[in-house]
Order: sequence, then structure tokens, then C-alpha cells
Amino acid sequence: MRRIDDGKIRRLAEVELFRHCTPKELSRLAAMTDEAVLETGQVLCRQGEVATAAYVIDDGEADVKIGNHFIGTVGPGESVGEMGLLDYRPRSASVVARSPMKVYVIDARRFESVLEDAPTLARSLLRELTGRIRGLDQAAASEPAA
Repeated sequence: MRRIDDGKIRRLAEVELFRHCTPKELSRLAAMTDEAVLETGQVLCRQGEVATAAYVIDDGEADVKIGNHFIGTVGPGESVGEMGLLDYRPRSASVVARSPMKVYVIDARRFESVLEDAPTLARSLLRELTGRIRGLDQAAASEPAA
């Protein structure tokens, strides 16, 4: 069995999506994630492309855009692309490195096998995604009518 980097496990434990995972679940998740390094300007996710992975940012920052609209910035301890772990649908936004970055790549197909054996992880994923949907609904409801 390959040795799992403790730093990777610590970073995954900081991510909202995985904060309720047991140490065993985090170790299993860490074992199936790959590391990637991006340069400034490199695209992590492209809006409209089919999602096959999610990413946990270990170092650096990225801008999130929908079309030409800037949505926000993500950084260490945050994740992007989680919906792709569930539905393999086109990405809803683009994410572009604002600085050099190190990310952990979570392949959707490998993640499915972890979900089957990790009910805590499945519940956390559902809570996080529904929380985001509720936040978007509240934001849309508070916008003035055009």
C-alpha cells in the first residue's frame, strides 16, 4: 500500500465538503487523489465541458467566471467542480489560475467507489451541494426585479 501524504489528508480535512469524514475515509480519499500543478492563466475547469473531476486547492488562487462575468476567487482549502463528482454534466463555470497553483484532483469514477463505502462522505457532499443551491436561491430572491 502506498504511503499517503499527511499534508494531503490535512488539506482534505479542511475542505467543507470533507470536514465530517472519518480519518479512514480521508485516508481513502487521499489515496485516490492525484496532484497537479498549474501556472498562472491555466484553465482548471472550462464552462460547458463535461465534468469528470473535482479539485481541492492546496496552494494558490483561481478566478471563477460564468461567461465573462467574474463570480469570485477560490483559494487554499476550497474545492471546485464537486457537482461533476455526481452528474458528469457540462461545467457551470470556468476556473482559471490567478497564480501558480497546486491542486488535488479527485477523479469522479474513482470517487464513486469511495462514496459507496463512505456514507458520511455521501451525506457531506449532499449537504454542501444543497447548501450552495439554497444560497443561490436566496441570492436570486433578494435581487431586484429587472
